[in-house]
Amino acid sequence: MTAQGQLIVFTGSTPNIGATVLSFGTAALLAKLSGDPVAYLCLNLKSSKLHHYLGLEPSPPGLDQIRAEMRSCSLTPGFLKSRMEQIKGAPGVHVLFGSLQREQAEFFQPEDISHLLDTAKQCFPRCVVEVNAYWDNAATLAALIQADERVLVTSLELGHFQEDVNRGLKQMAPLFGIDPGQFLLAVAQQGRTDPLTPQDAAKETGMRLAAVVKADPELRRLLGQGRLAEYINGNEGFVQSILPLCGEWGVLPEEPAAGEGFWTVLGRQCRLLLGGRQARRNQ
Repeated sequence: MTAQGQLIVFTGSTPNIGATVLSFGTAALLAKLSGDPVAYLCLNLKSSKLHHYLGLEPSPPGLDQIRAEMRSCSLTPGFLKSRMEQIKGAPGVHVLFGSLQREQAEFFQPEDISHLLDTAKQCFPRCVVEVNAYWDNAATLAALIQADERVLVTSLELGHFQEDVNRGLKQMAPLFGIDPGQFLLAVAQQGRTDPLTPQDAAKETGMRLAAVVKADPELRRLLGQGRLAEYINGNEGFVQSILPLCGEWGVLPEEPAAGEGFWTVLGRQCRLLLGGRQARRNQ
């Protein structure tokens, strides 16, 4: 039997909240530190912006160019990989870009998305998937149902982690057999003056807090310039904040020995964590 890769799915409590940055950053970090290729599947069927953040204009066709194979369940690992992009500045990450044809989003069916995910898991040991915050489309439903790990990205605005989660995820997830408590929680855009804390968000949602990413005014400018990969590679604070989403999802690297750089220590630690997790899965 062919080994199946791990499916890690990110969604947001609210649109435009940072799920793309956190999910792509996690994929890039997993690839860099583990040495394994990582698939990044953008399954945003209406308003994908990843191509803009990476400075690729116009967007590579991605999801739209494999629709026939998805619909006929004839997608093969080799064909899928040939339609994915390798990103400068994010070695090891193979990207399938989302759809920009908003009017055709409803034509994707859950079985189409399931076939895509099954195929991706055949050729990549880890697949990071981003879906949008709404549960009214096949991509969000199919990906979250099939996920091995689910990550909810939210902010410290009460309307996001309380109202949006209660009216959205907590109402919809149980209808599809998903326990909202199974999601890991990632808090984005934490500001210095936020009156609420990440722990408040974790308590309200009932989810385990896995990562906290501080607000960075510089990030918005770099995203507008298509420099997301540069930001991930050059911002040590951002890397440290998303490290818990790799490996054991909660262990930070050890202090460097004399002469060792940040990335050297991070790479050794992450390989140990990933190896330990895989060994436990195989027991």
